Amino acid sequence: MKLLYYSPDDLEIAEVSKQFAQAGIPCVVRHSAICRGEEPNHACAELWIRNDRDTHKAMMLCVLLVIAWT
Repeated sequence: MKLLYYSPDDLEIAEVSKQFAQAGIPCVVRHSAICRGEEPNHACAELWIRNDRDTHKAMMLCVLLVIAWT
């Protein structure tokens, strides 16, 4: 599995996860106690793709969705 995207906004991660699922990219949403680049003690949702071979497809979808990846 590979961490592809994270955000302090759970709704944003849910929408991106939905888009990934519709594109046939298996993914998992996890929650971290600390969000990179955010204020201390701020939780973060993370979107992990299950298969490394889907990395390119997932990144291209991120470009289409106009989001940045980690």
